[in-house]
Amino acid sequence: MRKTVITTVLALCVMAGAFAQDKVVIYAALDTKTANDLVAAFKKKTGIDAEVALQIEQAGTVSSRVKTEAANPRADIVIGGNSTVHGDLAAGGFTEPYLSPVVKQAGIDKKFMDENGYWTGWYFGALCLIYNTDRYNKELAPKGIRPPTTWDDLLDPAYKGEVIASNPATTGAAYLMLAAQIFRLKSEDAGFEYIKKLNTNVAQYTAGANGSIPLVSQGEAIAGFAWGHDTINQKLKGNLPITVVFPKDTGFEIGAVSIVKGAPHKALAEKFVDFILSPEAQRINAEDGYRYPVRDDVALPAAMPAFKDLSLAPWDLKMAAAKTDDWKKRWSSITGK
Repeated sequence: MRKTVITTVLALCVMAGAFAQDKVVIYAALDTKTANDLVAAFKKKTGIDAEVALQIEQAGTVSSRVKTEAANPRADIVIGGNSTVHGDLAAGGFTEPYLSPVVKQAGIDKKFMDENGYWTGWYFGALCLIYNTDRYNKELAPKGIRPPTTWDDLLDPAYKGEVIASNPATTGAAYLMLAAQIFRLKSEDAGFEYIKKLNTNVAQYTAGANGSIPLVSQGEAIAGFAWGHDTINQKLKGNLPITVVFPKDTGFEIGAVSIVKGAPHKALAEKFVDFILSPEAQRINAEDGYRYPVRDDVALPAAMPAFKDLSLAPWDLKMAAAKTDDWKKRWSSITGK
């Protein structure tokens, strides 16, 4: 009798463990609210369990975690972060291809997808410049100094020690800012000369893409750059004393989702990719994160400028992905970070 009871208990434990593991495990380079709301909506729509096992807005840090766990992957999905980060994971053999049928069904432009299916674009973002309106008006405007509305304005000696930037080693936004300089100035040398000049004005390099928002808002520096959607979102909700400008030739991202190579639940991960392209998921991302949807049938918050009205730097996705390591190392050699 005792043996039968023990056998039954062990069997139930094994079954419980199997059911507990039957869920999509997500690593999210997104804000907490968006990540949690997406998971809740996915569960409601599909009945499939899901868990955000890692949530941190620094895509570079999330990518490093995936690489570290490659021999024994824990995550099924990497969501958030730009396509360059996902392209780097694909090039290293850390992700698996999947072409979602929703792309064709919804009429989403294929140019926002990896042609081999290693990543799926599901939103857009663009970098903006920000400046503390009060400090600028009191300290620089009376001297005739231009407000920082172009990338080159950040090089003005008047902004020495007054610029907050971010680190490409930990956040994709900083890497895209670097790439934007190279592409708009039409050469690597010219782009890195810009970074060299900018470095003399930088007061601090933050780990996250949006580290400049609180620091500039608090007046600890006058200017910085960050994601436009995050900045406008925080500005409106917190009534922040900053001015937001989308400069000419700005950097932009195709926010992506990838399936981890060797994902424990690949079939469920594919269903999550399908879901992330649905109107429900696109609406959550637009309303929570102010990010631009890839679907034409999902509206954007009124405070955001239309994506088509932005001036984007001429872009080479393949070069940006292929040069990731080289450009990060060169940036580090200039800044010492």
